[in-house]
Order: sequence, then C-alpha cells, then structure tokens
Amino acid sequence: MDLESVSKLKPKKGLFILIGIILLGIIFIASSFTSISGGNVGVVFVKIGKTPSDPSRIVVEKGEEGWQREVLMPGFKYVGLFARLWKINIYEEPMFTIKPGQVGTIEAFDGLPLRPGQILADDDEFDKDGKFIKMGQKGPRKTVLTPGTHPINPKYMKVDRQPAKFIKDGQIGIVTKLVGDMPPAGTILVSKEDNFRGIQKEILQPGEYYLNPKAVDIKIIDAIVIKKGQVGVVTKKIGDEPPYGTILVARESNFRGIQREILQPGMYYEYAHPYRYDVKIVPAINVPDGHIGVQIAKTGETKPFDQLLANAGQRGIRKDSLSPGLYYVNPFEFEIVVVDVRQQRYEMTLQADQGDTQGSDSITFLSDDGFEIEIDLTVLWQILPQDSPYVVATVGRDVKDVQDKIIRPSARSFARILGSTNKGEEFVHGKTREVFQTTLNDKLTLKCALSKIQVNATLIRHFDVPQTLRDPITQKVIAQKLEEKYLQQQKTQIANAELERQKQLVDFQSRKVKAEALKMEAQLKAEQNRDVAKIAMAEKEFNAKGDAEKVKIDAEAQLFAAQREAEGIKAKILAEKLSQAEGQKALVDAWSGDGAKYVVAYEAAKRLEGVSILPLDDFFGGGSGTTTNSNGDVIRYQDNVEMLKFFKILDTNEKVKEAQK
Repeated sequence: MDLESVSKLKPKKGLFILIGIILLGIIFIASSFTSISGGNVGVVFVKIGKTPSDPSRIVVEKGEEGWQREVLMPGFKYVGLFARLWKINIYEEPMFTIKPGQVGTIEAFDGLPLRPGQILADDDEFDKDGKFIKMGQKGPRKTVLTPGTHPINPKYMKVDRQPAKFIKDGQIGIVTKLVGDMPPAGTILVSKEDNFRGIQKEILQPGEYYLNPKAVDIKIIDAIVIKKGQVGVVTKKIGDEPPYGTILVARESNFRGIQREILQPGMYYEYAHPYRYDVKIVPAINVPDGHIGVQIAKTGETKPFDQLLANAGQRGIRKDSLSPGLYYVNPFEFEIVVVDVRQQRYEMTLQADQGDTQGSDSITFLSDDGFEIEIDLTVLWQILPQDSPYVVATVGRDVKDVQDKIIRPSARSFARILGSTNKGEEFVHGKTREVFQTTLNDKLTLKCALSKIQVNATLIRHFDVPQTLRDPITQKVIAQKLEEKYLQQQKTQIANAELERQKQLVDFQSRKVKAEALKMEAQLKAEQNRDVAKIAMAEKEFNAKGDAEKVKIDAEAQLFAAQREAEGIKAKILAEKLSQAEGQKALVDAWSGDGAKYVVAYEAAKRLEGVSILPLDDFFGGGSGTTTNSNGDVIRYQDNVEMLKFFKILDTNEKVKEAQK
C-alpha cells in the first residue's frame, strides 16, 4: 500500500474513534440515570455507604447503607454510573391511591420513640419549601391521607384505608379528641385549636370529613329542629356562674343558665351540641279567637306593694294582654294565661248531669211562710277583654274559677235571701216570679261587677212549689181565669148584639123608605086612572086590604114599641108614622126575620150582665138555647115573643088588644 493510500485511511479511523467515544459517553450518561414510571415511586437501597448511626433503624438517612427514607418520584433521575451499577438498587413500587369517601391512616415502621402516654406519633418535619428537617416518630401518625395518589415508601410506612365521615343535612358531628394533653381541672369542653384531649366545643356541620379515626371520635346526631307552633328554650351548660337571683341570661353573655332568647321554628346546628346546650322544645302560645292572653312576667323589677297590675319591666300580672294569635314566648320569662272572653252559660238544675255539676244542683230555699221552694237557674256571663288581667289577679285563671268563686255562690246566696221575703203562694202564680228574677239579676250583676265580671242575664227556668200548696192555688187561679173569660165573652156578646141591632135599624129604615115609595107610587097610579069605576073598585079593595093589614101591622108595631120603651127610646112615635098599608107591612116583615133575635139577645145580655152564663153560641145557636128562671125552671128559646115574656118586657096579649083597637 502506498503512502497516499495510508494517508487516506487515517481520517476514517479517527472518525470511528470519535464516534465510539461519543457512544461510550452516551452509554455512560444513560447508565447514570434511572427512569421511574408514572404512578410509581422508586425505593432506593444503598449497598455501599456509611454505617447507620442507629443499627435498629429500618430506614436510614441519606448516604447511609440500607433502605433510604426518601423515594424517587416518577421521571428520569440521575444516580451516577458507579452508583447505578454497584452502589444502589432501585425498586419501583406503585403509589398509594385513596379513593373518594376514604381516608388513609399511616403507621410508620421507623422513627423516634413515642413519649410516655403518647398515642399518635409526630409526623416528619419539612420546611416551607418541602425540604426535610426532622424525622417523625414511630407508630400511628397523626396525619391522614385524603383522596388522591400519594408517594408512600412501603419500607417506611403502612397505609390503611378507612371510610371518611359523612355528615348529612340535618345532622351534626360531636368531636372527641383522643390525643393531647390533659385539660385543666374543671374543663368540660376543649377547643380544636389547643392540644388538649376531650370533647370539642366546635361541632362538625353537614359535609365530608377526612379525620384520623385514631385521633378523634365523631358521634353523629340530629340537629335541633323547631317546628311551626313550637319554641326552643335553651339552657347554656357551660360558662360562669351568673349573679345571685338571675333567672335568665343573655345569649352573648358568658354565663351559664337559661337563655332569654328563644329558638323560633327552624333548624339549628350549634344548639344541638348536647354538652354545650340543652334545648327543651315546648308549644308556642296560641290565643284562639274569643280569648285573651294574660301575661305574667317572671322576671323584672318588683312592683310597688299597692300596685295590683305590673307595668312593662316589672314582675307580676301585666296590664297589657295578647290578642288572638300565635306567640313565641319564653315560658321562663312569661307565663301566658289564656282567658275565654266569650259569653258563658252556667246552669244549676234539678236534673242530674244536665247542669254544670254531675249531680242535682238546683237552688232550694224556704219561703216566708216556711214552704220549701226549688228553682232551676241559668246565668249568662262573660269576662270583658280589658278586664281579663284584673280577673286573673283577683279571682282565678279560668272560667271554672270564676264560676266556683263568684257566679255560683253569689247566685245561690241572693236567691235564698230574696226567696225568704216572699210567701209560698206568690211563687205559684202572678208577677212575683218576674219580680224575683229581675231583682236577682240586678243584685247578681252588681255583685259580679265588683270583680269586673259582666252578667248578661239571669234566667229562672223552673219553680218547683210543694204539691200541697200548688194545687189549691192553681184551682183558684183557674176559676178566676174562667170567670174572667166568661165575663169577657159576655162583653163581646153585648157588643155584637148592639152592632147587629144597629145594622137592623139601618135595614129597617131602608125598608120604611121603600114602603113609603110604594105607597106614593100606588096613589099616583090611582089618580091617573080615568076609569071612575075601576078607581072606585080599586080604592075599595085597597082600603079593605089596608084595613086588614093595618090590624096585623099595628100589633107588630106595638111589640116593637114595647122594646124601644125598654131601652129608653120612644118607638111609639115611629109606629104612628107607619100607619099606611105598605109601610106597616114592611115593618112586620122586618121584625119577623132572624135579625130581631139580636134585639132580644141584647135585652137578655143587659139583664144577665155580671152573671156566668152559657157561651152565646150555645144560647143563640139555631134559636133553641135554654135558660132558667128564679125557680130553676128550664125555658126553651122558641121565639122573640116568648123571650120578651120571660124577661117581662112585653105582655103580648095586651099589646095585641091595643093594636086591634
């Protein structure tokens, strides 16, 4: 090979050498790095290193021989070729995953020893940049792992998955700290900020909590729910002793005791803490329609001795009342007495179980003459709204108190006093009952008004008088009433007879006028008749007929005249004016009808006035009634003439004789 050829080969060899050097460098560099897959960590074991300062240690500090505490995170990590080949071994381990709803508790296999009485180990300490400062303690650690992926060295720690605490709506969590120092003597609740163990005063409201079950115990309870129509009365269990005589404490104060402020309808979380508060749920005050709520203040200043009702800010029965409605009142601050202000009905009756008592409850008293009288009494009364506080302060708190203390004893007392001033027979009939009831009502009204109780009516529904007193008086009264009835009927009969007589007189006058008209018409016709013979014959017949009729009519006229004389009227003058034939005939017809009976009845009623007789319908009915004379003989009603003879008003035979003349 010539020189030229050799010179041509040297550059190629150098290139190969360069390439080899580069490849060796790459291999060296690559061998100095290690790769940790995603989701894994690299656990390092140092085979060649310093001797551990504590042979009992499981994990060692950096540079010491053994399992390293720190792990390698996913990605490329430089470890050096020498270390990679001879000094260390790297093992990939999966990261520890905590699922949602779980919490991871940690137990360290290595670390500083626990202090006496210590339950949970302290965690490793790091600075704000995450640089390790100090190794923690061996044992269960305080810190827990929340949901996510965590780089855990399995040679250093063990992780257990526990369910997280989930508090639903309407619930709270009561936390008890299991670790920490002993709290000062007398401490009931501790704060989550201090290092004392015990029941924590702060509660856990609804939500999800990742707490170390070895560090705290969580008791889930229901929140306080106040429904509509209810009130929550709060008692503070912790705090300072309130001043002597304090009944209620303020919400914002540091005193324990019954809280003045109440809980109205709603849901409460804070007050559900059973070690801080006690909540007593009571009904709200409902004042229905027709009622008034009288307030009795249990706190406040003492009112003056001579003051019956309390003002605002004073203890006692308040002047102002509550109108109908729903009120959320602290029962330890106010007592509300619901008073019925509607009209009440109180009955005292003889019938058992029908009045306001179970047994017979009528009022019995002795009359002035010693007879036992029994009455049923009903009292209608009420309390006016504006007088309710006064009645509660002086009488009682309900309707029964008023009835038992005022209405019942007063009514019975007045009834007995008034009853003793009247005789027994006065309670049977008459106006004594009405006067008795009115007087009793007036006295009871006045008595109750002194207690500001309004009496609307006092009603006596029944008087029970002894049978031995009632029967004879009743019979006497019945006889008097019958007599009054018959006398009234007689007066009515007289009035009716007089009315009918007047009607007949009017009818009689009408008939008289018609008769005179007929007479004049007959005379006119006779004068116009030019036939003398016929006129003479007609006149003869007319006069003959007139003479015959005249005798009859004159007799009837005498009867009528006698009647007119009995009642002070001169009927004779009327009879003389009826001398003409047709007029006399009309008069006879008038007094022969049914109307004449009423004239007779009128005369009979006048003579029998003031005497009990049969009803007129029986006396006049059909013209066949009966009566008796002084000898007790029965006389039947036949006709007008017979009755006139009976009453000695008319002697028919004599009158007829006079008429014939």
